[in-house]
Amino acid sequence: MAEFLLDTDAASRLMRAERSGITNMRQSGAKALSISSVTMAELVYGARLREDNPSVRSAVRTFLARILIHPWDEAAAEAHARIRILAKRLGRSAGVFDIMIAAHADALGVTLVTKDAAIKNLAIDGLKIVSW
Repeated sequence: MAEFLLDTDAASRLMRAERSGITNMRQSGAKALSISSVTMAELVYGARLREDNPSVRSAVRTFLARILIHPWDEAAAEAHARIRILAKRLGRSAGVFDIMIAAHADALGVTLVTKDAAIKNLAIDGLKIVSW
């Protein structure tokens, strides 16, 4: 089964039902979509920043109720440490949350959905990445 772990940007685009994201998802053959609990935290944070717009919080709650959320675990933490150390040695960087999400996908053995050039530049050995 092809499982795809959405980064925060990809999750936001699908939550907003952006046409390109929906089309790419359908063409990918995805059998299962999921997010990391790190992505959940970022979505909840973003919704709370927009307290003046209750529809955003409602949309986030609805999205979270319908998608599989993987809890951050020891395997994700180990992958995160390995990837950050490698990036540091190579003189490359990416956002800490972005690396955490990529590490989570790596630990789960699923395909990461991201357009993040910094994550792609890390060239994480064995991590499958697609852009929607």
